[in-house]
Amino acid sequence: MEAVQLGLGGRLLGRARGMLEGQRAEDGKLHLLTGQLADALSDALSIAESRGLRLREAASRTVHETPLALRAYGMLTLPGRDLASARTARHYVRDTCRSWMLPADTTDDLVAITGELVANALEHTDSPIVAITCALTPGTATVGVTDDGRSGGTPVASPSAAGSEAECEGGRGLLITDALATRWRTRRSGGALTVWAEVAIEATS
Repeated sequence: MEAVQLGLGGRLLGRARGMLEGQRAEDGKLHLLTGQLADALSDALSIAESRGLRLREAASRTVHETPLALRAYGMLTLPGRDLASARTARHYVRDTCRSWMLPADTTDDLVAITGELVANALEHTDSPIVAITCALTPGTATVGVTDDGRSGGTPVASPSAAGSEAECEGGRGLLITDALATRWRTRRSGGALTVWAEVAIEATS
């Protein structure tokens, strides 16, 4: 089932990429949104495949290990030039986590991370649209924020003492994300920048 789901996602992504190549850049917001949707799907597939590989490696040592599959996925696009988008994004992630019946601690961490990532995108970019994605797999929940990537620089957890002022601004000082997330990464695709963070879901008794 996992292989079928990933295969379908890969075919859909390939079709979306083909359509994007045929689209004209003058299509504006529609072109940008389509690109962000393709990037979000690519991120979800990458996360699922990465976690699946690790589970398969563990399966060689644990007979009854269950293969990983993407259980749920959600996406919301918001105005990138409206500061109210940060609050809307937090509410969206909280409602999504509750609908997935995630533990309260996990939900609070993901909401805090979302607030940090969206606030940074609003402050450091002039992106017309910001996309928020949520992905659920066994044992983990992931949130990602995508903007048009025009701010330059690469987000880092804390600016180094040797870093330039421009690098520090581009780095965005993601201290909250670094402290709360099990792991987080950045990804650039088609000019857009996605910052995603993964939080482990603690087993409840």
